[in-house]
Amino acid sequence: MYRTTLIKTIFACVFLSFSCSSFAAPLSISNEDTQVISRSALGAWVLKQDLKQPRMNCAIRFIPLQDSETSFSIFGPTKQSSSATILFQGKNIPTARSPQETRVELVQKKLASTPLKAQILPSQNTGILAVSTGDIHQTLKSMRDAEHDLQLRLNHATIFSLDYDGLALARNAMLDCIAGKTVKTKTLKQATAEIRPLGNSTITGQAFYKGAILAKKQYPPKGSQAVGLIWMTDEFKAWYEQVKRNQKIPEQIPENILKHFMSTRILDDQGHFKFTNLPAGEYILVANFSYEKSVSRTEVVGRTDVYVGNQHIGSNDQIAHWSYVIKEGTSFEKPVTIPKDGDSVNIILDKSQIMCFLVCF
Repeated sequence: MYRTTLIKTIFACVFLSFSCSSFAAPLSISNEDTQVISRSALGAWVLKQDLKQPRMNCAIRFIPLQDSETSFSIFGPTKQSSSATILFQGKNIPTARSPQETRVELVQKKLASTPLKAQILPSQNTGILAVSTGDIHQTLKSMRDAEHDLQLRLNHATIFSLDYDGLALARNAMLDCIAGKTVKTKTLKQATAEIRPLGNSTITGQAFYKGAILAKKQYPPKGSQAVGLIWMTDEFKAWYEQVKRNQKIPEQIPENILKHFMSTRILDDQGHFKFTNLPAGEYILVANFSYEKSVSRTEVVGRTDVYVGNQHIGSNDQIAHWSYVIKEGTSFEKPVTIPKDGDSVNIILDKSQIMCFLVCF
């Protein structure tokens, strides 16, 4: 039981911790276009700027420390629209296959709730909700520098909640970007270097689950943070051995240990992933996702009595056959070694190659 709980804690850090993932994970925007504006105990603000189109496509995003599936972004004018857009992303926001108009309620401490017209955007995993807010300058001016328990409610149910601070710095950076100024603070690579040493190596691969030899491959969803990476330094191994000796899960994982965890997003529908800027050394790749499983069963739903004349000669069961698809979770891992800095390693991470993290060192 203790070992199971401990590995779940490790998984939680790999997939949810800001320090583990937000700086280390590749984003859909280039390193040069992205600046880390501020960090705090709650999370970090990053700015995306389009260096090829000054004044256009500026955006700021807040990434919470404890939940990288949740984010809060503000987008400025584009060539297609002069309006500002606020994007809420969270696991409790409904998902949709096509855009859906809806109405939500914005709830803030010490303020009256505000009804908002919104749109649920297409997504496979984490829900995304967009709110068009008009003029970007007025939008930024109206927002408070910090919020505690900001909520969105849909049909009286809370679908998004967030604590943030540091908007003042992010607001100024956004206004500079909209004014055509190039903002230079820290790139993602520079911010990552403050957390852990960087290298020139790459780990690429493909993750999938296969329940049987002839079964089809089940891939983690595109865009999900289904693959994590643990950097197996002597420092990390010593910490983990101490945790096992104490037989106690720490309430908080130290920051010098958090730097050993990284996550990335799945690049396509075939489960491909990529980790960059890695130093040489030992690592463990960890996969954690849900797959579809077909289930069939039969059920006796009634009985038919058979008579000849007025004489009962027997009964036949009425049997219904049910077939349906369920979601089932799986977790597995594999050790990887980068021999020297600059090497690229390609890995097939699948269930048939599972190795137990708890006994691998």
